[in-house]
Amino acid sequence: MKKLAALLTVVFYFSGLTRGNAQAIARGPRVLVVMAHPDDESTFSVTLYKITKEQHGIVDLFVITNGEAGYKYATLAETYYGIELTDEKTGRANLPRIRKRELVNAGHILGVNEYYFIDQKDAHYTLNEKEPLDTSWNINTVNNRLHQVLTNNHYDFVFTLLPEATTHGAHKAAALIALNAIATLPVNNRPVILGAATRNKADTASRFTGYGDYAQTIPLTDTANFKVDRTASFSYKNRVNYKVIANWEIAEHKSQGVTQMTMNNGDVEDFWYFAVNGKPGLQKTRALFRALSYTPYVPKNYQDANPVYSKSK
Repeated sequence: MKKLAALLTVVFYFSGLTRGNAQAIARGPRVLVVMAHPDDESTFSVTLYKITKEQHGIVDLFVITNGEAGYKYATLAETYYGIELTDEKTGRANLPRIRKRELVNAGHILGVNEYYFIDQKDAHYTLNEKEPLDTSWNINTVNNRLHQVLTNNHYDFVFTLLPEATTHGAHKAAALIALNAIATLPVNNRPVILGAATRNKADTASRFTGYGDYAQTIPLTDTANFKVDRTASFSYKNRVNYKVIANWEIAEHKSQGVTQMTMNNGDVEDFWYFAVNGKPGLQKTRALFRALSYTPYVPKNYQDANPVYSKSK
């Protein structure tokens, strides 16, 4: 019985090895999300929810920009907030405050522990990662703050958006900054860093071999190594799945019209293991995703004398 209890602790509450020593820890994982904009966490919202709410872990968000460039599709949010957000000057003046509040509201759903707002300029949409890295952002400020956060908090994992060629240049820049920051830490004190993207099950599995000439972005394999299934069903008659959480979270980003249009999109949150982690981190990462594959909700049975609906409805 004691052995079974110990095994459940390992699987469901994420037991690992503290870096640099062999002392086992029986706690949820500590995760830092490094992201460019206040809504990028939506990519792995269900994973973050399961870590905090089901695995009793810690999730912190490191948000590089102030989100001011998100004014173009804020049409419906103008009535909601009573501000002409689609006017560039007005939008840029008000969106940093609004989007922080939206993110905190979304983070409440996900169980976020701490927010690190770095308030760098959100210039405009671009595919070129060099624009934010060389122009819009004060890279020394970002790097110094990230190094401080990583050093002080001893995370087990860092999540970023996968730096695919077709994604926003700021997303790529955030991933590169995170990868480079981890490389500056002592080897025995480095968190495992993973890149994530969502997909629908009907889609062809994405392949990723790294971005451009950045060797640090090369993954261990070209297909995702780990995943969290948003369509895992539970509750009465298995009528509920984790897309509910993804939709709740997206709904809080009311100023971002395009983000709102992703409701119900994304069946799976895929994660790539970057090769720079080395193979020693694989065991810990496998343990995490084994735990995340578990659905802890035990269905209740109800005796319905006069059912008023059926699956056809």
